[in-house]
Amino acid sequence: MVSTAKIIAMFVPIIFSFVLFIGLILFYRKRTGVSAKPVILGAVGFIVFTQVLEKILHVVVITSFPNYADHPLAWGTYGALAAGLFEELGRFILFTWLLKKFHDYKGGISFGIGWGGIEAILLMLVVCGQALVFSFMLNAGTFESSMAQLPSDQVAAIKEGILSQGIDFYYFAILERFLAVFMQMAFSLLVLLGVTKKKFSYVILAVLIHAGVDFPIIFAQVGKITNLWIIEGYLAVIAVFSIIFIKKSKTMFTDDAK
Repeated sequence: MVSTAKIIAMFVPIIFSFVLFIGLILFYRKRTGVSAKPVILGAVGFIVFTQVLEKILHVVVITSFPNYADHPLAWGTYGALAAGLFEELGRFILFTWLLKKFHDYKGGISFGIGWGGIEAILLMLVVCGQALVFSFMLNAGTFESSMAQLPSDQVAAIKEGILSQGIDFYYFAILERFLAVFMQMAFSLLVLLGVTKKKFSYVILAVLIHAGVDFPIIFAQVGKITNLWIIEGYLAVIAVFSIIFIKKSKTMFTDDAK
């Protein structure tokens, strides 16, 4: 049986992700203004570049190298660089081709909210939503029968994962998404600065920084880092620098406008 407390813990991050998305729009609408088109294209861009194109590459790589988890250094390097390339080049393409009229600070903030906000919602729906469905099936006694099409060892592994996962994992997800959204906003502004200043080196810098941020997180995903506090502490430091950059970069756009 999955306890009521754990089910609540699975449900809360999903609600939080929607509140975070809406809250960021309301907060920045008063501070800088928010443009609808960059928010929408930021959200769509995240889905296309990370959930479609990047996932296609991952399927090809994992199919070609099924023992990837046995080589965490190589997998971490690949995964981090792939994330950096798809996300930052995706931003660059959208800002260059579809958002030519939004090359200002407000446009960058709006795009970052769309990109980071939809990321939070999708990840929480996938991770926590799936866990909720499995939990209800376990409590109803229909888990094994509903998963009969899968190999028995895989079914057992999923069941063990749901039952053994601590409540703190789901609450940590709230903190992780809150910190990550500011990183996505900072990356969006950095890439946009590269577009407005016609310096592709800014985009390359964003790719490298993004890869550096993701590298230890991928290690955690393959079980090489198990202490969640290490990951959250690392993300908190990056988030602080991101917030500082978000504030400081406003003057850079103001200078360009002059």
